[in-house]
Amino acid sequence: MSPTKRILKRLVIVLIYVLIAALLGLAAYFIVKPKPTCFDGIQNQNEEGVDCGGPCVKKCETPVIDNLKIEEKAIVTDGFGSYDVLAKVTNTNAEFGAASFKYAFDLLGSDGEILEKKEGTSFILPAQTKYILAFNLKPRTEPASLEFRIISFKWLKFLEYEEPSIDVYSKELNIVSGGIGFAELKAKIRNRSDYDFKEIVAKIVIRDQHDKPVALNQTSINDVRVNDEREIVVRWDNPFSVDPVSQKIEIEKEVNVLDNYNFMEEHGTQEQYESYDFGNVNDQTSNE
Repeated sequence: MSPTKRILKRLVIVLIYVLIAALLGLAAYFIVKPKPTCFDGIQNQNEEGVDCGGPCVKKCETPVIDNLKIEEKAIVTDGFGSYDVLAKVTNTNAEFGAASFKYAFDLLGSDGEILEKKEGTSFILPAQTKYILAFNLKPRTEPASLEFRIISFKWLKFLEYEEPSIDVYSKELNIVSGGIGFAELKAKIRNRSDYDFKEIVAKIVIRDQHDKPVALNQTSINDVRVNDEREIVVRWDNPFSVDPVSQKIEIEKEVNVLDNYNFMEEHGTQEQYESYDFGNVNDQTSNE
C-alpha cells in the first residue's frame, strides 16, 4: 500500500471514530435533557410568556392594549413671538406602560403647514395621567393650532408597580412688584416613598378662571432622600393674565422609576418596578 493510500485510510478511520463519538454524545444529551416545564409559573426556556409559547403547547394570549388618550393640548404665548406648549395624556392600561416613547409637537398655520416642531422623549406608567411640556418654540408667524404626535412607542407589562409617594403643598403664586421677573411660584415637596431619588421633576401649569393654561414652567429637584422636604421656586419673566382669587396652580411630580440611574444607592433599587418587554404590541404612531 502506498504512503498516500495509508494516510487516507487513517483519516477515514479517524473520521468514523469522531462521527461515532458525536452520535453517542447527542444521544446522551437527549436522554438527560430536562423536559419542558410549562407549569412552573416562570417565564423560562425560551417561552414567549409565562408557561406559554416556545416549547409549551399553550399559546400566549395577545392582550388588548388601548392607545394613549390625548386629554388636552394647549398653546401659551409670551406675547413676543415665543410659545410654550402642553399635552395631557392618559394611559388607561392597568398593567402596561412604556419606559420610553418619542413624541412631537407641531405648531400649525391656518393652512395646516408646520411652522415649528419640537420633538422629545418621555415615559408613562400604568394608569398614569401626565403632562408633557415643551418650551420656547419660535414659529415664523403666529400659529393657528397645535398637533401632538406620538412617533414611536413600545409597551412594557409591569410585574410589580407602586407609584412613588411625593407630596406637594404650600403653593403660593406672587406677582413680583419690583426686581427681576414678573411672577414667582413657591411650593414645597416631600418624598414619602421608601426610595431616595436622584431627580424629581416638577411640571407647573397655571390656569385662569376659565381653566385655560396661561403659564407653564418646569424645574428639577436633585438628590431627594426619604422624608426630605424641599422648596420649589420658579419664575416667569413675561407677564400673563390671571386672577389671584380664581387661579389654579397645578404641580405634577414626575419620578422616572424606570431608569436605574434615578435610584440613589443608599436606599433601594428598581426591583419594585420590574417589567418585561412585551414588544411592539399595538404601537401608537399617531394621534387625533
